[in-house]
Parts: sequence; C-alpha cells; structure tokens
Amino acid sequence: TMRQVIMALFGTVASAQMYPDCVENRVVFRHAGAHAVFVDLSSFGTSGCWQNDCKNTDKFNADDKGICARACSAMGDCTHWSFGEQEGATKCFLRKSDGGREEANDWHSAPKDCAPPPVPDAFAALAASEMEALKACDQGKNDACPDIAKAMKTWRYAITHLQRATDGQLDANTMQYVNQIAGDTDAFTAQMTEENFPVVVGNNRQVFMALRGWLAGQPGAEVDVNDPSLPNPLKGKLCGASSCYE
Repeated sequence: TMRQVIMALFGTVASAQMYPDCVENRVVFRHAGAHAVFVDLSSFGTSGCWQNDCKNTDKFNADDKGICARACSAMGDCTHWSFGEQEGATKCFLRKSDGGREEANDWHSAPKDCAPPPVPDAFAALAASEMEALKACDQGKNDACPDIAKAMKTWRYAITHLQRATDGQLDANTMQYVNQIAGDTDAFTAQMTEENFPVVVGNNRQVFMALRGWLAGQPGAEVDVNDPSLPNPLKGKLCGASSCYE
C-alpha cells in the first residue's frame, strides 16, 4: 500500500544520522602513502601541519572534531576526516578516501557529509563585520582596539565570506569594490602600519555598510556561541593574529 511505501521511505530518511551521531569512534583514516589530501588549511589551523606548512598539508592541530568536519566540507577533494591525538596534540587528518582505515583508540572519523550545519557566507560576513569588538577598531588603534593584527585577520574573514556570498550575485561595478578592499586588506596585512590602519578599515566599513541591506536579506542561521567548531567571529570574538580558531 501507499502507506507502507511512505513508511519505508521515512525509515530510510530517519536512519541517516545527524552530526555528531554519524561520527565513528575508535577509527582513524591513515594516509598510508596514498589517501591524504594536501590543501591550504591555514584558515583552520596554524600548527601541527605537514612540514610546518599549513598552506599545503593534510593535517593540522585543532581543539574540536567539528573543526575537522568543517575543514573537510570546505575542501573539494576531501571525502573523509579523522580527529584524535598525535604527538601530544589533538589533530585533524583530511583524506580523499577511507582506504587507510584502521582501528585506533581515542580517534574519531567520518565521511565528508557528517559535519555541523554550514553557516551561510552572507551571514558569516555580516556577523563578523557587525561585531562590537571590530567596530571598536574603526577609529584606528585605541584602548578598545589594542591589536590591529587581530582586527585585520577578522576583516579578512569577513571579506572572504563577502566575496563568496556576492560571487555572481552582484553587478561588476559593485564586485570591483569588494575585490578592491580584499586586495587592499591583503596588502596592508603584509606590511601593517598604524598610520594606514584607519584608512583600510574605513574603506572596508564603507563597502560593508553599502551592502548591509543586501547581506541582511540573505539566508540567516542560528549559531550557538558555545559551539567549539565555530571560528571566533561567529562567537562574537576577534580572530587571533594567525587564525580565526585561536
């Protein structure tokens, strides 16, 4: 009967486990000479990388397995991830298959689609740019904004998500402004001076103010500020000087 068909379908839908229940415990996916994905993971971690190069690595140090899951989700070639302890630190491994599967105590592993819910780019860009800790830096370095490196890392996070959110969605003229602040922010970050800091953040703020209505009209998200898999800006804090997860 139709009812039986519906119940059977419902059964298959219900059996697809949500994160974190979909994570397998006591399993690790090893590189084993063939299964690693070497990619730029510098936005997720800054230590524990292969040959100390987080721009070309299959692993990095992380505090939570959800960070591994989010990193794998963000990397096209990644199909599986593992999280566990190695060399006295908790680490993520990213893999392009589950071929290096082994049993291992204190390791947790899963396929790519086992991850916390993604955060829409427009929401991430808006949340980061509207943060009070970042607004305090709009006038330049001051008592409420003592660390310009952290402020710039946070602006870079906001701009990266703005670029992703607006790609193919806005006219070429507007995109020129978005790409301009991205380039200027990168150039400034490479050679920071207190004198130029207010100029760069002023331009960033102008573009974000102009696009605020558009960003606010895009799909939002509910985030838990206590979620350890989220980067600092989604928890109301500035990024670290090297990474938004420190």
